[in-house]
Amino acid sequence: MSNKIKHETQTEKSTRVSHWQPSNLLEAPEPRAGYKQRWIATMILGQEQPTNVAKRMREGWQPRDPKTVTGGKSYATIEHGKFAGFIGIEGMVLCEMPEEMVNERNEYYAKMTENLMRSVEQDIHRAESPGNPIQKTFKSEVTRGGFKE
Repeated sequence: MSNKIKHETQTEKSTRVSHWQPSNLLEAPEPRAGYKQRWIATMILGQEQPTNVAKRMREGWQPRDPKTVTGGKSYATIEHGKFAGFIGIEGMVLCEMPEEMVNERNEYYAKMTENLMRSVEQDIHRAESPGNPIQKTFKSEVTRGGFKE
């Protein structure tokens, strides 16, 4: 083996990624500045989900156009149907919404949750008796992809 080939092989080895990772089916580009993004199901088990999609669109989510992606990396796009040409894969379409709107949406749902919890506490208080107190434990968990946040 000549020195030139040996050097090229060593250089090639040193520039490789040092560890293997499984592919991410829902790999997405970085969100654009001022936007949040999420995957929205258009199909589940081969059945279209028009109600789910319509609800998300009314909330303000819009499909992400691959033309908005910078950096030269390409992402899978939907080839047919209503979302043809947008970033998507396997019955999912990548959508985005301005951060300000997402924050307003989150505040709305936080207030709804707070009002519901206050109502539950009032109902429990009415049902309690001095000799028979009700034990209260409020706990919630959020999981995505099998991992607790």
